Amino acid sequence: MVEPIIIGTIVFTNILILSSIGLTLTYLTTKVPNFAHGSFLTIGAYVGVYAFSIQEISPYYYIPFAFLIGGSVALLQYKLVLKPLMNRGANIVILMIATLTVDVFLFGLINIIADWLTTTYKIYVTYVIFKRLDFKIFDIEGIAIISTIFVILICTLLYILLYKTRFGISMRAVMENPSLSQILGINIDRVLTFSWFLSGGLAGLAGIFYGFQIPINTTAGQTFLPIIFAASIAGGLNSLFGAILGGIVVGTLSMYLPYYLSRFGSIEILNIKISLIEILRVQPLIPLVIMAIVLLIFPKGLMGINYSKITYIIKNTIKIQWRR
Repeated sequence: MVEPIIIGTIVFTNILILSSIGLTLTYLTTKVPNFAHGSFLTIGAYVGVYAFSIQEISPYYYIPFAFLIGGSVALLQYKLVLKPLMNRGANIVILMIATLTVDVFLFGLINIIADWLTTTYKIYVTYVIFKRLDFKIFDIEGIAIISTIFVILICTLLYILLYKTRFGISMRAVMENPSLSQILGINIDRVLTFSWFLSGGLAGLAGIFYGFQIPINTTAGQTFLPIIFAASIAGGLNSLFGAILGGIVVGTLSMYLPYYLSRFGSIEILNIKISLIEILRVQPLIPLVIMAIVLLIFPKGLMGINYSKITYIIKNTIKIQWRR
């Protein structure tokens, strides 16, 4: 039987990877950290609530709707809020405040929907979790399999898009130098439109998976947003694939560290007995601590590491040891 901590880590990491890719994508193309990104995840989770509680079918069937609705909301944020401000020459501070404003608006809208679900259908969203309609294959929960398949598929398609298509070349050009891209005739607005839609869609998809792992409430996205930022920054905000690496590292350590440390009971430091079980209470801080440690060692994030140089040093060290 597969340990629950392994299944939980796989699902949590997959949710984090999908969310981090979306956040990093909009940052690379628009150069603005989107503080409303967590709300897209909550919206996707509520699409799952509609399927689970009202339609009484598996939320898996509503994955396309979660992607489309999350993407559409993100697209509206770009078209109606950010693009007009950017056309007027707004700086990054104003754009950041604008994303916070959108987040507050979406949070209020989500609470209205939650209240409507409670009064109309007697659904208390705080306690909704989708595990009852999940399936198992050889004692492995379906969400671990489905979410992993989606992550692998999306990462593969993203690589093909960026490196094997003309539109992907345009996207990378806009990420590197928007001004030069415009001079070269690249349609920047089309790239940004696609990037924002994809970003919101991935967050909505992550929201569906979130409901299989964690009970849903109206603050789900706001609670998860610092973890998404931690993964994106730890991986390196200048690389989409850094978001994947950051998601894996932060997601895995965030789940495993509290689990293993709590098994040791307590430790004594300077005659002060510290219960390691208490670490579980500060679990949300662990991703931020991991991010801080990574940045202290690698200021540009994990993708800023010169891996070829490290490989060269390791090979030379092995050769020297072998000669001895």
